[in-house]
Amino acid sequence: MQSRLFSIFLFSLSLSVYAEETEKIDYCHDDKINQDWTKRVAEFPNDPIILKLAGLREGLCLMIDRGQITHEQGTDIWEDERQRSIVDRGNEDSKKAPKFTL
Repeated sequence: MQSRLFSIFLFSLSLSVYAEETEKIDYCHDDKINQDWTKRVAEFPNDPIILKLAGLREGLCLMIDRGQITHEQGTDIWEDERQRSIVDRGNEDSKKAPKFTL
């Protein structure tokens, strides 16, 4: 159940990135998005994927703010890692699933 919620969460992140591109939302400085991430880390303090994505997000935002990378580069890096995280979570789920034989 928790992994399904996580998958939905990851999908919603992609929608956030899409909204950012179409509406020019400042993803790094949006108070609601920042609060959502703080809440997720608090809810799942032992989930390595959540922690990895939260740390990546903060690092990318810092690099964008410093002018070290462009917003587009940050978005590309984020999307690559988000996709990888979805695959990783799916692999975890398949290992936990019972093995059925016919």
